[in-house]
Amino acid sequence: MASISELHPEAKVREERHNRAVLLANLLTTGLRMPGVEVAYRAAAFAGASDEMAWEAARRHELTMIGFPDEIYSTGGLSYPRGLADEESSRKRRQSLIDTCRALPNPFALQGDAIQRSNSDLEEAA
Repeated sequence: MASISELHPEAKVREERHNRAVLLANLLTTGLRMPGVEVAYRAAAFAGASDEMAWEAARRHELTMIGFPDEIYSTGGLSYPRGLADEESSRKRRQSLIDTCRALPNPFALQGDAIQRSNSDLEEAA
């Protein structure tokens, strides 16, 4: 049976720790901003996912952290200048975050695949 130090070689752990900042910066650049997206990405990659699928795992984590607009409940009548109730404004903001996250292109997807997806989306919208 392998010892603990053999299962978790110090050099590999140090390399992953060093690369964490780079990975986080890259994920932020692609539009994923919620805390823990780099953990979701690395966990998926560790489990054997491709870069494309690991990025999708990070997106799924972000969507999970955002939640759903119907999970927002009134907090007691705060109003905003445009007449939106606190609850309505929060729901719209959350839906905007969801829409933005879902629209992010996966940087690891094949370019031809990304074009095909956008064309099919346009066809569905028409």
